[in-house]
Amino acid sequence: MGGEPEHRLTEAALQEAVRRSWVRQASLIVVAGQGIAFLIGGLLPTTPDADRPGLLIGAGLVGASGVIWFTLVPRMWFGAWRVFIACTIAQAVVLVVLWATEGVASNWFPYYLMPSLVMVMTGERRQTAILGALAMVGLIALALFGTRGLEGGAIRDDFAIHALQLATFSFAAVAATRTVGGVVSSISERSRALSDQARTDALTGLGNRKMLDEELTRLMAAISRGGGPVSVIAIDLDGLKSVNDREGHAAGDRVLVAFSDVLRKSIRANDRAMRSGGDEFVIVLPDAEHAAATQALERLRALARAELPVGFSAGVATAVERADPAWLLALADDALYADKRRRSPQTAS
Repeated sequence: MGGEPEHRLTEAALQEAVRRSWVRQASLIVVAGQGIAFLIGGLLPTTPDADRPGLLIGAGLVGASGVIWFTLVPRMWFGAWRVFIACTIAQAVVLVVLWATEGVASNWFPYYLMPSLVMVMTGERRQTAILGALAMVGLIALALFGTRGLEGGAIRDDFAIHALQLATFSFAAVAATRTVGGVVSSISERSRALSDQARTDALTGLGNRKMLDEELTRLMAAISRGGGPVSVIAIDLDGLKSVNDREGHAAGDRVLVAFSDVLRKSIRANDRAMRSGGDEFVIVLPDAEHAAATQALERLRALARAELPVGFSAGVATAVERADPAWLLALADDALYADKRRRSPQTAS
């Protein structure tokens, strides 16, 4: 049907917005947890004096970066890499805390793994792998250039253990990300399928009355924002009842399907064709004035005469400013029945 790619894009965008909202909430929880943990650690009386400044600085950095990122940085910045960049910043903050406490032997090392946990929830496998690689580079730099670097066997052992932990966690995160990505994709596809099914006429594959109402509501809102006029063509097949009576409802269904195919051939890519019920159809034409819609109707008539065993009556209505969709459809119906009376007065009741 004309316009189906745009409809699918809208549904996909909605699913992506829901997923990103979920990741954002999880990120807020992780950031808040890190900040609180560093703050409490810096204030505990049992914390070594040498570690206290680093933890308090870390808490301050977490708080400041969190406020800037979640309140000041526009959400549209960085696109698909937004979560990755946020996790990279968080990992850098934890690296500062490690450097300011015990270096590679710091008890706060587990917090260095948490950004990868957030990346798992995004379903972005490649980005998760890159973040793990950057984390390993940071750990090596900490060991080589930190204030408490590789000074003795025990420290080297701590580095080896943490490097192994980081590598294992990173590989597991990449694998989990792939699984999460597959689940998210499957759920999105299923949601789109259910959404399409609720808006689609089962017989013809065209949009149904629900889609018609949604499209007209959306386009009327667009008019109020400076969009162009919206036209509709209301259509009623002539003689379908006779086909059902003579040849059965299966033959009538074939006529409906054939007419739906003719509609698809005749409309523009951004037009919408819907079966509003029974033998009634509606074409919605965005950015089309009355004259353009009338020309579209004539094209449809010419194509239908060549390919269909029945004719149809039709009426055109146009809204140049925001209006009630029901009013626009009623106007098109009035024009339809006027056309029906002209074509066949005895069937215009």
